[in-house]
Amino acid sequence: MRVKNVIVAMLLWPSAVFAADMPNGLQLLDKDAAYSIGIRAPGPGGLEAALAEAEAAAPGSAHVAALLSILGDQQRGHHRYVEAASTYQRALDIFQRTMGAQHRNVASVSLALADIHYAQSRHAEAEPLYVRALGIFEPALNADHTYVKTSVDNLAAIYRAQNRNTDLEQLYQRSLTVAEKTLGPEHPRVVAIMNLISTHYQGQGRFANAEPFAKRVLATVEMVMGARHSNTGFAMSQLAGVYQAQARFADAESLYKRSLAILEKELSPDHPVVGTVLNVFAALYEVQGRYADAEALLRRLSETRTLGVRQMGSGPVVLQQRRR
Repeated sequence: MRVKNVIVAMLLWPSAVFAADMPNGLQLLDKDAAYSIGIRAPGPGGLEAALAEAEAAAPGSAHVAALLSILGDQQRGHHRYVEAASTYQRALDIFQRTMGAQHRNVASVSLALADIHYAQSRHAEAEPLYVRALGIFEPALNADHTYVKTSVDNLAAIYRAQNRNTDLEQLYQRSLTVAEKTLGPEHPRVVAIMNLISTHYQGQGRFANAEPFAKRVLATVEMVMGARHSNTGFAMSQLAGVYQAQARFADAESLYKRSLAILEKELSPDHPVVGTVLNVFAALYEVQGRYADAEALLRRLSETRTLGVRQMGSGPVVLQQRRR
C-alpha cells in the first residue's frame, strides 16, 4: 500500500503577515512625534481639508506627513494601492527630512509602504523598506511587537520566494538572538522562530541542522506546558519527522506513539492534527516494509475527519504562556 502526500516537516511555511488592519504607528508612537494632530485623526470628510490647510500653513512639515500617512491608510483600506504608495512615499520623504532617518515614524511609514509593494509582488522595492523598518523597530520595540514580527516575517517571505537561503538563515538567527535576549528562552516568539529555523533546514534537506532546533522546541514546550499537553504532543511529532528523514526509525516510532497518545486524549481521535500524525506515522512503517502496521494506521486515519486533515492550517497549535 502506498502512502500519498507524505509530510515529513509538518510545520508549513507561514503566509506573509500584513499590517493593513492596524494603525500605521503614528498614533501609537505620537509621544515621539514633533507634531500634534489630536487624539483622533480627522474623519473621511475632513482629512483632505485638514491636509490642504496644513500644506498651506507649513508645507513639508511633520504635521503634513502625519496627515499624509493617515490618508495613505485610508487609501490602502479601500485597496487604492497606487494612490496609497504615492501618498506614503510623500509622507516618508518628509519624515526623513524633518525627523531623521532613524525615527520610528520613518519605520512606521516604511513598513506600510513595504506592505503595499509586497502585495503587488514588487519584492525588490519592498525589501529595503522592510530592512529599514526592522533596523529601527528591533532595537526600540519588544521582539514580540507586531511591527517587528511583521518586518521579520514578510522579509523572510521575500527571501524564500527568491531562494535566498543564506539571507533567510541569517535573518532568523539574528531574530532568535534578539528574541531570546529580550523575551527569554521560553517565550512563544522564541519557540516560533526556532520552529521556522528547523523547518527551513528541513526544506533544504539539512536534517542534522534541523534536529537541535526541533529538540529545543520540544524541550521548551514540554517545560512550559507540561508533558501531556497537546502542544507537547505536536512538538514530539515534529521531532519524529526529523528522525524519520534521517532513517532513525526506532527514535521516530517512539515519538510518534507518544505524540498520538497525547493528541488523541487532549484533542480528540478525529482532530485534523491527529490525522496528520497518523499519515506520517504510516509512511514511516511503509518505508520499512511494515505494511500491516501501516494499513492499521491508515484504517484509523480513514475513521477521522479526513476533509479536516486536508484543510489543516499552516502552523502548530499556539503555544500558550502557562503551565498545564
